[in-house]
Amino acid sequence: MQRILWCTLLVLLAGCSRQPPAPSQPGPAGVLAARWHDSGFAEGDDSYNAVTTASDGRIYYVICSHRIDSGAQMFSYDPATGRVTRLADLTEAAGEKGLKAIPQGKSHVNFHEHKGRLYFATHIGYYQNVGGKELVGVPPPGYRTYPGGHFMAYDMASGRISKLATAPDGEGIITMAMDASRGKLYGLSWPAGMFLVYDLETGQLKKHGAAAGKGEKGKGAEFRVVCRSIAVEPGSFAFFTTATGDIMVYDVRTDKLEKLEACTMRRDVFGQWDPDRPGHMGYNWRQIVRYAPGRAFYGVHGNTGFLFRFNPWAQQIDVVDRIAAAKSRESGLYDAFNYGYLGLALGPDGHTLYFLTGTPAGEEIRFVSYHIPSGRYTDHGALSLEDGRRPTWAQSIAVGRDKRIYTVSKIQDGGRLKVDLLSFADPLQNPPTPEPRYESVRSWLNPGGMPNPLQEAHSLCFDTDGNVIVVDSVGSRLHRFTPEGQWLGEIGLGPGSGPGAFNAPRDARVHRSGEIFVSDADNHRIQVFSREGKFLRMFGEKGRGPGQLLRAHGLEFSPDHTRLYVADVDNNRVSVFDPAGKFLFAFGRRGVLTGEFRDVHGLGVAPDGDVIVSNYYGPVQRFTADGKFRFEFAPAGFRGWVHFHSMTVDSKGNSYLAARDGSGRNAVVMYDGRGAYVTSWPVRTAEGEQGVKTAAVDADGRVYAAVEGKGVHGVQVFQPAR
Repeated sequence: MQRILWCTLLVLLAGCSRQPPAPSQPGPAGVLAARWHDSGFAEGDDSYNAVTTASDGRIYYVICSHRIDSGAQMFSYDPATGRVTRLADLTEAAGEKGLKAIPQGKSHVNFHEHKGRLYFATHIGYYQNVGGKELVGVPPPGYRTYPGGHFMAYDMASGRISKLATAPDGEGIITMAMDASRGKLYGLSWPAGMFLVYDLETGQLKKHGAAAGKGEKGKGAEFRVVCRSIAVEPGSFAFFTTATGDIMVYDVRTDKLEKLEACTMRRDVFGQWDPDRPGHMGYNWRQIVRYAPGRAFYGVHGNTGFLFRFNPWAQQIDVVDRIAAAKSRESGLYDAFNYGYLGLALGPDGHTLYFLTGTPAGEEIRFVSYHIPSGRYTDHGALSLEDGRRPTWAQSIAVGRDKRIYTVSKIQDGGRLKVDLLSFADPLQNPPTPEPRYESVRSWLNPGGMPNPLQEAHSLCFDTDGNVIVVDSVGSRLHRFTPEGQWLGEIGLGPGSGPGAFNAPRDARVHRSGEIFVSDADNHRIQVFSREGKFLRMFGEKGRGPGQLLRAHGLEFSPDHTRLYVADVDNNRVSVFDPAGKFLFAFGRRGVLTGEFRDVHGLGVAPDGDVIVSNYYGPVQRFTADGKFRFEFAPAGFRGWVHFHSMTVDSKGNSYLAARDGSGRNAVVMYDGRGAYVTSWPVRTAEGEQGVKTAAVDADGRVYAAVEGKGVHGVQVFQPAR
């Protein structure tokens, strides 16, 4: 074996050429706009692999079913016309319609195109779960047992599907690959894990027996989860793994299946797995692709998301990088889905890996690219629908000729699970929209004519007449200005703890009645004033209990003004009151997971009532009006921005964050309603770059920024550049 491999390697190395540099890439937007392509299959359920771009430009895919009375459905989507066509029910295509047997509920394998035909295999979708282990479902009364999965071929010209061979012993075919140069289809059966070889020329199917233990039929030391990807070196070898980390090799020339003794996937970096127990892939590789220029294979390990290089000629595995989502890399956590993600493929340039992966909380799917020659890793962001909802499943990937990336994904839609074809523009092939520019139109810094000069412009808002209220946290006063910067007066009695006095106020918001609500942070309360600035009432007290506050900061009203949301920094939660001061509820706690806060500071309310909350060190999180987590964006360090002191939301749902980076640069950073980065601009005056605490947006889209610096305090106004 080694001698054959070494001789082949010498021949292959003679053709090696210099690899291309990394392609130029724009900074990620953080969110990728995705759209559904409705297939009309309401019974659809989790799908794995089974998505491809064919030579006719169409996207072919299968949506699976777990039902006893419904088989998997095969479709095509034509990007040129936007039309979805149902091609077949795989049970009917296998000639099993009316058989009353467990149906062909799935196709879990990649399509392989050869001479105008797409080759694939079918699998069982009707399961039972016993002690966390999936087993073949027991047929209900009147139904027969599963007849076995099939190798199949779809003729793209005629639209006919042919059944080529059936897996023995009622097994499904869960894994498949093709060696077109030899006319061979390779498969792994489920649950026993038999290695199958089908010869297209002779029509013969050969079973090589279980590769490890009794596959997923076994118990204890006889249980071994089946590998989901086969690596093929055309004309010679096929490789796959076992849950214990062994690498198996099939030599097409000798028709023998052996174990590579000098090579193993069992590495500490891949985690500590007990292969005797179900619920994970163990030390199997999850997905693997051939990289011809490097004469090697690149694969990803399960839910750890580690990328490795497999050199069969040297019989060596090298861990390359972790291509899990940035959230997983930075937190050191594994993805929520223990089996890991299958959506790994080479991009159109032949040198960049495309990967769809999850996150530790499993709340979204992110697109990651990895340029092999340069080692450049990029997390391009989360897939998001137009309304901001995040799909949560992607076990396949295909790049269309229309420069869009396709997968079959899922989401909860109106209380039901929706599984369908999803696509988004390939960020490496589609240039980003130019960032809108903002320009300074006016400012008032250290304004004169004030009996108590500004000591810090900590936050600002508008009253019902369109005037600007600036909160001076150090001076413990509020000041009112016209939109042009003329001082109108002050609100509050200055420093103190009595009614109407402040101790480091942080923010203010104006109710539609005209009443002014102020977060009196170090007095641990909210104070309310009339539109003229007369003290009316106060509520809240120091503490950690319901309705108590430790450092009230950002404020915002619900769209109907029946709720006041309060960002409480030191309790790391958002407390909600009615305008009279009655405590309603709170959400959040200290932590780094979704729905948890790390020094919560600012908040805004979107037009639909969602509450958007900024942490001082990121990320920003979006919740429903009742505090249910939806998604997050603007993580710490995104595009260099680290500190997200406070924020606001405009009438279109865009968020504006007061941001700072590690070098002290200050800016307003804008994100759209889906959490996608839009633009940023520095807060800079004639005195130099200023600190920015927060922003507010008027009805005409002008952005007012509260700025402060050494001896500089006031407001700067920006508008979109013309």
